[in-house]
Amino acid sequence: MKASKYNLFFPYESDSSKMLAYNSLSNALALIQKEKYTCLMNFINVGCEIEDEKFVQQLKEGSFLINDEMDELAYLRHRMFASRYSNHALRLTIAPTSDCNFRCTYCYEKVVIRPDYMNDAVENEIIKMVEQRINSLKHLSVTWYGGEPLMAFDIVKRLSQTFISICDKNKIVYNAQMITNGYLLTPKIAKSLSDLKISLLQITLDGSAKTHNINRPLLDGSETFDTIIYNLIESRAHLPEIVVRINTDKDNINSGRDVFALLKEKNLADIVRPSLGKITENLSSLNSNNGEKKCLNTCDFSAIDFNYSKEITSNGSYIELYPRQVSNACGADRLNSYTIAADGNIYKCWTDIGICERVVGNLLEKSKKNYFTPLYFNYMLYDPTLDSKCSTCNLLPLCMGGCPYKRTIGDTDNCTKYKYILQDCLIHIVNNMQGEINKN
Repeated sequence: MKASKYNLFFPYESDSSKMLAYNSLSNALALIQKEKYTCLMNFINVGCEIEDEKFVQQLKEGSFLINDEMDELAYLRHRMFASRYSNHALRLTIAPTSDCNFRCTYCYEKVVIRPDYMNDAVENEIIKMVEQRINSLKHLSVTWYGGEPLMAFDIVKRLSQTFISICDKNKIVYNAQMITNGYLLTPKIAKSLSDLKISLLQITLDGSAKTHNINRPLLDGSETFDTIIYNLIESRAHLPEIVVRINTDKDNINSGRDVFALLKEKNLADIVRPSLGKITENLSSLNSNNGEKKCLNTCDFSAIDFNYSKEITSNGSYIELYPRQVSNACGADRLNSYTIAADGNIYKCWTDIGICERVVGNLLEKSKKNYFTPLYFNYMLYDPTLDSKCSTCNLLPLCMGGCPYKRTIGDTDNCTKYKYILQDCLIHIVNNMQGEINKN
């Protein structure tokens, strides 16, 4: 019997007689009496036997203590590769157009926006891609992306109906979501989302009307804020789950509060979930001379995000703050996950879209269909359990090496937010749970 590499212990200020214990591999959270914590530390540090058998059993159940032969890094590696190379799910991010009606100041796609729309040949090749995997698939997931996907809603509609038909015929679970600026989200379009099984929309509002309109104007410079709010109000009865992303940098740290206040004022807070988004330095600076000066690092952003999450949520909200484990960082390091642009170019990450050097294949060019570029292997073969930094980190199960895109471009600001806010999150969670226990 030995201690897990992934144990973390924190003082519990609400009760000085207890310690807070968390294990990132099992995701277990517990309060431990200080005298028992002392026994555990004596076992870990000098090998003193723990005489309380019930306590030992509880520690084992939470994986705070594990068998001597257990290799936790090998377990994480196995879990990662099992997820990474599974062929049971196909995840497609599809950009039916590279056109956009907005010209956002921080947009990393600004230099590749053009009025290109997916043609029939590319649509047919996407359908073939799905059909060729039918025998192994249990789940097909599609994210509609762009450009602005609602500018090509006929393509979204046509492909969605085909996907749904294929999945229904073959008993495959299908779901879809859309990243949209919301400007074209009319009630008529909103009514059709359910039939297309688009169950989640992400829309961006960058704070107050003034802040948003500066950051996210139309192509001709016109304002967009009021139209988006009007669409949400008028389409309310037909909307799926909505996540409102509030892109945040040093200039609009408090914009999240403005958005939440507006959602409450417009009676939208019960159907719309606001969420802060971090504007990334290396992307923002592509289109702005002062991008790096305005962007927040992960440490500062994590603290702002944590405080905002506490502020806007109500009873039971602490569940949203509970650490989430990952087997893979995201779709970019999964075998059966691709981003497909309107011209048929294939990428591993949607951040790569439109950049020639980041293409890993093309649906229409046979010579590019094997995907096996150096960049592809960079995405797919990285193993954080062998990384000198990541392999020794006790938060590896929550991160698994961080954002693959950032890693491929050498961005070192790539650790999980929990590196900076884990203790605050856990204390908040326990306090809320204790409150519910006392109430009941």
